[in-house]
Amino acid sequence: MTYQVLVVTNMWPNEADPSFGIFVKEQMESLRPLGVEYDLVFVNGRKSRWNYLRGIFQVRKQLRTKRYDLIHAHFGLAGWVARCQLRTPLLTSFWGDDVLGRPRRDGSITPMGRFFQITSFILARLSSQVIVLSRGMRRLLKLDSAEVIPCGIDLEFFRPMDRDEARLRTGLDPHKKYVLFAYNPEEPRKRFDLVEAAVAKAREQIPELELLLVRKRPHSEVPLYMNAADAVVMASMLESGPYVTKEAMATNLPVITVNVGDAVDVIHESDGNYIVPRDVNAIADKVVEVCRRGQRSQGRARLASCTIEATAKRILEVYSRVVHP
Repeated sequence: MTYQVLVVTNMWPNEADPSFGIFVKEQMESLRPLGVEYDLVFVNGRKSRWNYLRGIFQVRKQLRTKRYDLIHAHFGLAGWVARCQLRTPLLTSFWGDDVLGRPRRDGSITPMGRFFQITSFILARLSSQVIVLSRGMRRLLKLDSAEVIPCGIDLEFFRPMDRDEARLRTGLDPHKKYVLFAYNPEEPRKRFDLVEAAVAKAREQIPELELLLVRKRPHSEVPLYMNAADAVVMASMLESGPYVTKEAMATNLPVITVNVGDAVDVIHESDGNYIVPRDVNAIADKVVEVCRRGQRSQGRARLASCTIEATAKRILEVYSRVVHP
């Protein structure tokens, strides 16, 4: 069966940030081989908040010109844009901040984060169906009917390759050790300060160690940097997935992460990946251990149920239930 879907999202790759929302685009593209045809309404809220208001009129215009089986909204604010009509069934995918909120460094949620949480709680009950990335998000929404579907990984795109080749192509020093940080260091909840301090401490034992920041790079380059690095560290206060952990595991890059999001479920018993306390010394000790060990992980073997193809099939099943309740 073919589904005509209108995608409404405030996360989509664009000229200003070619990697922004790439996971949303990849997910929608993975549905095409399964008979899904979609049109896009991109609400660029980063450029102007007025674009949310404009988005309402864009959605209504699309609905006047074409008949859709459902609207698939990505992120809570985009969901409200899509819900400003009642004719077409709405599937809302919540991606993180919209349910978890935005924490300060001390763990408390900002006023904007509370606003996201409250509006998402209401929107979830006004949607025909809801998708979340983790069981923790479903608990916060208090919605047992929400489908837990983690973001899928493209194992053809994220795959292991020779480290020397990856360093040659990225221009990294073949004699150094690199710890990858793939988020915006200015976001307090990502705890870049903690990762930076841990790497500095680990450098006392491994002088050639460097912290490798990779952000706002073309998505095509991310697998290269993951294959070139020696480890990736995650110390976030709050995460829904996180996606970077799975990407790293797909390349067999050792992951050192705190217990956040679905990290424990994904990493559990995979050789070469580690759950650590949110503590400078604990993270530093594991960085030293991984770098001295000098081996890749076996993380890729854990991702059979997290492929982008498996995710697409599960989303298609949700589409069927929305269109044929």
